[in-house]
Amino acid sequence: MSADANEEKRKFIVNEIEAWRRSKLLPEHYCYFLQNLYLDDLEDRPKGTVEAVVRKIGQASWKKWFLYFGIFSCICAVFFHFSAFPLALQIAVVGLATTAFVAMGGIWRENQPAKALFSMAAGMLFMFGAGVVILELHGWTSGIGPTVLLAICAVMCISCGIIVRMALIHWFGWLAIVALYARLLLVRIPDPTWAETQLFWIPAALLFIWLSWFLHVRFQSVGAVMFTIGLIVWMMPELHGALSNIDPVWLQAGFVGKIVLLGVVLYRLRKQWMEWVVR
Repeated sequence: MSADANEEKRKFIVNEIEAWRRSKLLPEHYCYFLQNLYLDDLEDRPKGTVEAVVRKIGQASWKKWFLYFGIFSCICAVFFHFSAFPLALQIAVVGLATTAFVAMGGIWRENQPAKALFSMAAGMLFMFGAGVVILELHGWTSGIGPTVLLAICAVMCISCGIIVRMALIHWFGWLAIVALYARLLLVRIPDPTWAETQLFWIPAALLFIWLSWFLHVRFQSVGAVMFTIGLIVWMMPELHGALSNIDPVWLQAGFVGKIVLLGVVLYRLRKQWMEWVVR
């Protein structure tokens, strides 16, 4: 047997032992003992995620250590003194941080889509969370402030989701639109009837589902986004009714009836809607 064949066989055995360790088929100390029999250099042993990260940190140069700790110190300083900043500076800090998250997501989108999605989602969540903090610091939580914040988050998420073609970020934006619509209804019509809640939401649900069919040909990811938002809006009357203290009997009857109707329709039309949602 050639040397290359022996090396491939050795690597295969080492990887199999590592798989046994991760799946708990054998105790870790047994697996390490077996790996050591086949490894000339212990540095070649497969590493878990945490071990790989720790080793990478340990191999970093002193310049990177000071850079990372300097950035972390600046972030902590901004965090601790954020409430003392004037409003314009608070908005600028939030805007710059959100832009940084979005920019990193755009850079990683092609080569590292998982990291790009995480960065974009973190940026949108940071913008919303920091916005809530700003509203609380300035006493705007009971006025038009939450409405403006939801509108800004919706526009940002929808725009970024379309530009970088990330369906989840796009979906966050439409979810913010749904929350904005619900807030406006609760403020303007605090005591609706059961029939009114259905009238407020069901046409919107049907509109979203129709849009998922209409737009999926030109924008592939939009179909799934609109369809799932339509399903959420379909069940929103019951949540709206619960927040408005409508008779629970009506809410339960409507919830069960709509679930049954939705299941029947989705089953009967499964070939049609799966085509434009999964496409």
